[in-house]
Amino acid sequence: MPPFTGLTAALTRFQTALAQPKRTQQAVLADILHRNRDCAFGREHRFAELKDYGDFARALPVRRYEDFSPSIGQIAAGRSGILTAEAISNFEETGGSSGGAKLIPYTDGLYAAFRRAVLPWLADLQRQRPQALAGRLFFVISPLTRSRDKTEGGIPIGSGNDLDYFGRETGAALVEKTLFLPELLAAQTAEEWQFHSARLLLSAENLSFISVWSPSILLPILQTMQERQDGLLTEIHEPRRRAVLSRALSAAQPDTRLIWPQLDTVSCWDSHTAAAPAALLRQKLPHVWIQGKGLLSTEAVSSIPFSDGLHPILAVDSHFYEFADERDIYPAWALQNGRDYRLIVTTQGGLYRYDTGDRVCIHSMENGIPRLEFVGRDSLTSDLCGEKLTEAFVRRAMLRTAPSLPDHALLQGVNAAPPYYRLILSDGHPASDTGLAAALDNALGENPQYAYARRIGQLAPPQCVRTADLQQYAAALFRADQRLALRKTPLLLPPADA
Repeated sequence: MPPFTGLTAALTRFQTALAQPKRTQQAVLADILHRNRDCAFGREHRFAELKDYGDFARALPVRRYEDFSPSIGQIAAGRSGILTAEAISNFEETGGSSGGAKLIPYTDGLYAAFRRAVLPWLADLQRQRPQALAGRLFFVISPLTRSRDKTEGGIPIGSGNDLDYFGRETGAALVEKTLFLPELLAAQTAEEWQFHSARLLLSAENLSFISVWSPSILLPILQTMQERQDGLLTEIHEPRRRAVLSRALSAAQPDTRLIWPQLDTVSCWDSHTAAAPAALLRQKLPHVWIQGKGLLSTEAVSSIPFSDGLHPILAVDSHFYEFADERDIYPAWALQNGRDYRLIVTTQGGLYRYDTGDRVCIHSMENGIPRLEFVGRDSLTSDLCGEKLTEAFVRRAMLRTAPSLPDHALLQGVNAAPPYYRLILSDGHPASDTGLAAALDNALGENPQYAYARRIGQLAPPQCVRTADLQQYAAALFRADQRLALRKTPLLLPPADA
């Protein structure tokens, strides 16, 4: 199959950027500052006078979303030239792992930055797995429901076309191969959306590629296929296909190879709390390669799976990246293997030194380019009685308790008398509940406030509970419009009452 338009050039460009990472990152920063020197934010912070990264770091403090919120509110009301000189084409809505919906401004430059990552990823996938893009494709990119479609100033929320992330030429080529049903946009509930998705996927015998955020999007669709097969099969009008599907779905474990003999690749999260559902997806699709996604959020693209590396690689020519530890903030070319950092990005959409709250682990440095893994949200904390546990700390405590524990458990504070922590464990984990609870208690004691609270009886010892579905348990704690797994499930859950 000939490559999609633009993929070869995008791959070559990315490989050139990888060959000189420091120069590439410096050029990205210089371009962002130059293009936005005349917007209100650029004038206030004297972008025109900033000569290098050192000037930039000294002139601008690190910011959270709340610091940008007043400016974003002005943009949403219809004012221009606030955070970027370039016009805002639309907003995207995100909730992250905690808090309410946030509006993220998008410019043509920001879309171009996303394309500089997703097109090389697609080109590399085609190079390594040529059959992946040979048949029909299924993408889930944007949230399935939004609270509104325009801001008060009339700026659209959402671009109206998920394939905008791929650019006009590649998007046009993809649309010819991408599965779609109008009912997916009209669905009002998760169950309705899952039914129509199942119907669409079952109709595509030549399905070869699926891209979703979380495996927890795809698993309920597969479950719907089996549980509602009678209703779904009536929607399949070709007799031979209907007979094949009936045979495949009637088994206790549906024969997914029979359903989709050409399905080659599923792209989804497979690390952090997505590791366990990704493992379950591998069981249900034993003939399919499950490719772990990189770190991609509404605000920015930070890493992509690339080449044969075990972990995703920094999207070096998309945005400007910085990494913070307990001591300092570092540019991408000054990181150390094996260290955890908090990710800070500067984007073409008007987020400057934006603290994402994402914590990443650097697994290797290849020619000055980090390969990294998302390991948690730094902003998530639990504070039952002054202990202030962060998600990153909880992950390290779980790893000390049992190396596989972060893939098979969640931690939740419980408001009781006295309060305690509940280790929610998947049914399949083989360790003893009592032994795990005691070992985790010891590991959490590395936090002095936790140790003190335990010593004086403010906190009771942890308890283990078992559940068949960690993702379903977590989903019940969040708003209904977040339950289609378009967000990562946090390792550290909101507290519950006893």
